[in-house]
Amino acid sequence: MDQIPSPCVGVCQINSKTKFCLGCWRSLREVAHWSRYSGTEKLGVLDSIKQRQSDAGMDRRRVTKRQQRQKR
Repeated sequence: MDQIPSPCVGVCQINSKTKFCLGCWRSLREVAHWSRYSGTEKLGVLDSIKQRQSDAGMDRRRVTKRQQRQKR
């Protein structure tokens, strides 16, 4: 279970309001400690990320051009 990959997407900027990374939605502490976390802790962070994205309204995929055309 410790082989859970990092959620890093290579966009490493911290949002000044939320204090979470704009790319992976982790806190600085979570980024710094990821390699030392157990599998259970990593899964907990991943759950937290999903909740943060949901709270921010970022849990949905963008609307595709096809979907936009179908709405017309």
